[in-house]
Order: sequence, then structure tokens, then C-alpha cells
Amino acid sequence: MKRLATLALVIATGCGATPLGSPSASGSPGAGATGTPTAPAETAMPYSTDPVAIEAGAYRIPSDEWSVVDFTVTFPEDWTVQYGHVFAKDPDTVDEIGFYAVVVDEIYADACEGDAGEVMDVGPSVDDLAAALLQQPGPMASGPVETSLGGYPATRIDLAIPENFDLAACTYGDIGLQIWYSAPADKYFVLLRDTAVSVYIVDVDGQRQVFVTGGSVTSDDNRRELQAALDSIAIES
Repeated sequence: MKRLATLALVIATGCGATPLGSPSASGSPGAGATGTPTAPAETAMPYSTDPVAIEAGAYRIPSDEWSVVDFTVTFPEDWTVQYGHVFAKDPDTVDEIGFYAVVVDEIYADACEGDAGEVMDVGPSVDDLAAALLQQPGPMASGPVETSLGGYPATRIDLAIPENFDLAACTYGDIGLQIWYSAPADKYFVLLRDTAVSVYIVDVDGQRQVFVTGGSVTSDDNRRELQAALDSIAIES
């Protein structure tokens, strides 16, 4: 059965993540001859239906159903992981912010109808997905913004539900608009009311990798922490 997901509620199989420079078995930090931290044996991210606190530091996230690439990211203190894949600060509050990687090959032809309507296949390029999101009925989409993420060129599309949009007649009613279903990750992306989300579409040597970022945040500090985490991402091609 396909499963509902939002920025903060994502359901999938577990994901491995390697803390970089974690303490060795002797209790001292692992390091090579140059003093550069070395990665210990791979440790899986906690998998829980509730957000679980993760230790601040740099992690390596391996490719899987969610990501076509490996990448590293550095988390500040007081961040969480949910379902092994969704990274957030202050989940389930008005200050929630976070991100996750995902593989996207199709979107819904109408976000209000979602899976009750038609599916629109999306070509393989960054521009294909950017154009599809900009044309999708329902969300207020702005962009494209040419940027970079993880050391690779990226296009950013910003999504929000228009202030006076009537969700009552939509498939998910007042919950939100259904943007896509990702078959590899077995998850839906539902855009919620009163959230601002940015979709980063990254060109990794011809491969398309998507990162969904944002949330319901009102805190400038949390916005800065999210940007710092995104800026720390390094994609391994």
C-alpha cells in the first residue's frame, strides 16, 4: 500500500548513515595520520515513527531508494531523524524546519486531485521536473532559481498553498495538496497549509537528485540552521 508523507511524516525502509569522526572503540576520536577523522563502521540511522534525537556532527548518507547519490551533511545540535530519512529541527511545532532527499520520476497532473486523478510522467532532466512543478495546478510555485547544492548545479522551485485556496474539494481535504508519489521511496509528498517548501533539483553529472526542504518555521534561528545544514552537504558522484 502506498503511504502518505509530508515534510515531517515520511514512511520508508531504514537508511544507513555513517557518523564521521565518531569515537573509536578505545574512546579516542578515530583519525588518520593527518588528523582527518575517519569514518567508523557504518551505523544505521535510528528508525522510528517518532522523531529521534541525533548527535551533532557530520554524517555520510549512502545512496538507497531515496537518493541516487551518497552525500555527507553536518547537523547542528538538537536535530532529529524520523523514519530513518527525514531530518528536522523542532518537529511538530510552529518552528519546524527540515529536509530529505528523494527520487522523483512523476508528479500528479493536478495537486488537488492527487492520486485520485492522473499522473504525469516527468522526463529525466532537471529542467523537465522544474517545468512540471511550475505548471502543476494547485500550489503557488515560484522560480526557477539557479543555485547549487552539494557542489553541483541545482534549480530551486518554491512551493506554497495560496492563502485563499479552498482545499475542501481536494482529495486530502484540509490536509493539503498532493504533489507527487515517489515509487522508489514508496512515499507521497503532500504540501501542507501554512508551510513554505523549496524543492532543490540537482544535476549530479547527468543524474537528477531532489531535496525537499522547508517547513512551518517562524524562527530565524531555525532558518539559519537549515541553511547551514544545506550548505554543508557534499555530494559524492
